[in-house]
Amino acid sequence: MTNEQHSNPSALPDVGSLVRDTWNGRIGVVMDRVGGRVALRPQGGGVEWFALPEDLEAVALSEGLSEPVREANARSRGGRR
Repeated sequence: MTNEQHSNPSALPDVGSLVRDTWNGRIGVVMDRVGGRVALRPQGGGVEWFALPEDLEAVALSEGLSEPVREANARSRGGRR
């Protein structure tokens, strides 16, 4: 996100957008925007986490689809990635 986007709250990612939290590398769906932070949830569901807007980058849908596949594969191998 650019500095212009940080100063303009309407430029924050839309609810439902797929983004990567560059702070932790996780991909999530934007659930809400609260007090200057963005609430994210893993694509397949799970516990929400909060991220700062400057730590978010848009993710192509095709890239986002691979994350749940990796997680499912890890579960089928007993949690090993």
